[in-house]
Amino acid sequence: MVWTPEQTGQFLDSVKGDRLYSLWYTFVFSGPRRGEMCALPWPEVSLDALWLHISAQMVEVAYRQYGEAPKAESVRTNWLSLDHGEVLSRWQDQETKELNEWAGVEARVESDRVWTHENGEPLHPDWVSRRFKRLVELSGLPPVGLHDLRHISATLALLGKADIKVVQERLGHSSRQITSDTYTSVLPEMMRTEAESTLSVVPREVAYDVHQKREISPNAFRGKVAVLFAHGARYTGSTWVVGAQTGPRAPSSERFTPSAGAKSTRPTPLSNGSGTTAPVRLWRYFGSRT
Repeated sequence: MVWTPEQTGQFLDSVKGDRLYSLWYTFVFSGPRRGEMCALPWPEVSLDALWLHISAQMVEVAYRQYGEAPKAESVRTNWLSLDHGEVLSRWQDQETKELNEWAGVEARVESDRVWTHENGEPLHPDWVSRRFKRLVELSGLPPVGLHDLRHISATLALLGKADIKVVQERLGHSSRQITSDTYTSVLPEMMRTEAESTLSVVPREVAYDVHQKREISPNAFRGKVAVLFAHGARYTGSTWVVGAQTGPRAPSSERFTPSAGAKSTRPTPLSNGSGTTAPVRLWRYFGSRT
């Protein structure tokens, strides 16, 4: 299984204080293989241009590590968000401080790897998997393996409307078909989004009952459509109570809050005072004030 976006966010929040938070963040938002991250050196990361270049990986046989070049299609450059760059920058400062504390200690290991133990020793891929498993257990979330973060990363990118070709290159797949077949059928959210987007392109007339009319300023109308800004909302039982105004800085005379006793289960037409009404689906009248 893979986590939903909400569960992924919960995991990242739960490991915010973990020493290797930047590693788990990179797994989620870049989707690399564990061996690629264990082999990644600082010279292959640019915190100014915001990219990391993947050109090597660590493999393990009987717990012994071996470095090797990945397949040609797996050599790639992944671009980073501003937030990702800040996360890695903070980690670089922390790692430098830790290594300075180990100065002069025999157990210190000189390494240019991005992620290491406190003494500079490179991380073992198997250790990374075990550490991740423990963090998942502590988070209370449904169990997933470290490689599942690669699935999650790809699916989140596609859910965020990234082009599948971009996702393919970020993951280092040899073809779009592999990316499509492997990663796009796992989230109910994606299917619901597709269904909603298809529905939204077909205009339909919606029947409604008018329980109360409100006059609003002509300034709120764009042609025959009233544009309102929601300034507050509260969920009470089975209904939403929403307050709206004609603009972000509208005067109090142009703010609208549901009146006691006014109830509607469908959008209410609002009048602009000149006989013109327009359907407003941004808010509805219910029986309490915000």
